Amino acid sequence: MPEFPAKVSTRTSTPAGAQGGGLLRSSSVDLEFLRSLFGVLMIVEILVVFNVAASVLYATAFITSAASVEPYSWPHSPDYNRRASASFFACLVMIGYGVSACLSIRAWRGYGSNAATSQATISNHA
Repeated sequence: MPEFPAKVSTRTSTPAGAQGGGLLRSSSVDLEFLRSLFGVLMIVEILVVFNVAASVLYATAFITSAASVEPYSWPHSPDYNRRASASFFACLVMIGYGVSACLSIRAWRGYGSNAATSQATISNHA
């Protein structure tokens, strides 16, 4: 037993910062995965979910903001102008995110093509 500490090294890793990267070096992005088909599909799916969620949130913001505009208040009062403009711009942003979500879903599905149509257009030289 007395020779045990001399034969075994209990050092498991280098100190933080000794290799120059520290924490940033260990959490690098796998660019090869992002360039692969599955990586691209994952990014497109994240964009679809983001655009749909943003569109739903802006729709609720538009409805809430439009409901808070008092229709019988004086049209040129500062409160009326603020709420009406907030409703208008929430509607514009909601439409923008909705269009972006539709385009993302179309890109994710492949612009209307399916496996049968893509297989039928490829000639087989067997």
